[in-house]
Amino acid sequence: MPQPKEPEFEASADMRLVELQRSELGIAAPKRGAWESHTMTEGGTVEVEPPQQLNSAVLSVEATATPPSGVIPGAIVTLGMSIANEGALAARNVCAGAPLPGGATYRNGSFVRDGRPQLDDAADEFFGSATLVGTIEPGMRATFLWKIGVRLGNKPLVIAPVVTGEDTAVVGAQPVIISRKAETQTGFASEVQRFDRALYDEPATHTEELPIYELDEEETIEYEAAQSALAPLAEYQPGIEPPLQPVPPPAQPGEPMPPSQPAPVPEPGEPEPEPYVPEPPEQPPDVEPAAREAVVLYGRMDRPSIAYFERIFTGSKAPTLLNHFILGGALACTRSFDGEDVAGLKAHMDAQGQLLQRIVLHEKIGKKEPIAEYAGKMLARVDQFAPGAVRESVPPDDPNIVLLDVELETPTLGVLRKMQEDSARWDFTKARQLTLALQARHIVAKAPSEKIEAAETALRVYAQTAATQLQRFFVRMRIDRTTGLLFARDETLDAAARSLVAALSALFT
Repeated sequence: MPQPKEPEFEASADMRLVELQRSELGIAAPKRGAWESHTMTEGGTVEVEPPQQLNSAVLSVEATATPPSGVIPGAIVTLGMSIANEGALAARNVCAGAPLPGGATYRNGSFVRDGRPQLDDAADEFFGSATLVGTIEPGMRATFLWKIGVRLGNKPLVIAPVVTGEDTAVVGAQPVIISRKAETQTGFASEVQRFDRALYDEPATHTEELPIYELDEEETIEYEAAQSALAPLAEYQPGIEPPLQPVPPPAQPGEPMPPSQPAPVPEPGEPEPEPYVPEPPEQPPDVEPAAREAVVLYGRMDRPSIAYFERIFTGSKAPTLLNHFILGGALACTRSFDGEDVAGLKAHMDAQGQLLQRIVLHEKIGKKEPIAEYAGKMLARVDQFAPGAVRESVPPDDPNIVLLDVELETPTLGVLRKMQEDSARWDFTKARQLTLALQARHIVAKAPSEKIEAAETALRVYAQTAATQLQRFFVRMRIDRTTGLLFARDETLDAAARSLVAALSALFT
């Protein structure tokens, strides 16, 4: 008769109780896997058992969020999910997904799988029925990356990964909980909540005002200088003269007062003395006034270029902010009166134009890059600007060309020099500020004066509207730093561009 087995006192009391219950119910003890290779004893020591060889696939799932907490409405959160096969066999028919929480919105174009950008249809599948990953070999992994925008609400955002596989164990698929900021909302946060739909669900037109963004001390100094530089763009408003005061009627003549003494009567025969008339002063020689000096830049635009922008802004497809930035570069003046480019502005504007065209190409092929990648460098040397005599321009002989010019005021030159001195902070917004400062204000062409005046008015209106839009664009960049902002629409800016293109086209008729 076999001897009864002595109890294993090294095992914990809880483990012995579980084994006793299993024996009473007639349930066999489960087999341990390689990840169950140690047990705790009553004395607190760890008893390590020889690892057993696994004969299955084990998927380890890890999800992350950046930032992980303290978000406010309007914030952008970057989410990531990694699926690694830590087992011995390949995991087959793996499906992965993460339902989109109700308090968030997916950022279009931000879905990346294994380092490669994907279409938004793939993102919809990932958030819905899950994406078929396929087979993951041992030691390999699959990664997903996407961005969401935080909407209104006070509940935390819960990202729950869902991973399944054929004959595969899944471990570590814990949900990620993103808490909201508990502090009192500022005026900016409340305005962001109000305009949440305008930020994430792109409307057909933008007629509402954007949220108020409070600039810090350094940004306030910079943008006050920019405002003073762009102040001459505003239409001149003549001062209101005071009304003319009524002129009092002349006093009625009264009775003449009798003279106190009779006037002297000249003796007969004596001639009356002639009154003294002083000689006229000697006229000084005529002196020509000194010529006015200023920093004036010149440019040109031909008829085919105007026809191109006419198709862009009056075609069936609605224009975007990127089209306006390209138009601003075409209107920039870069040369002196003699046609020289002493400050390197022409090379700078050509490089900026190539960057904007690269954004158009990358959008067509689905390549997504941060907007900071398209800022380029400041190639111009604005410290080379020197005031010169302002000379009158002559209309070109070619009837298919118009001349453009702009006079850089002292505040504008100060802002441009500050950009050059602080080149380390050069970004996409400063590149647009420089282009706007160089944008033409006057036109010289062989056309009737009323058409030239109408075109110059359209230039000033478009420049002022673009300056206002650039400030709104800066606020949006503080929230979203992707190139998706460049494909937004602004109906007010579109209307100003159509008026400008029509006025320029009328110069050739």
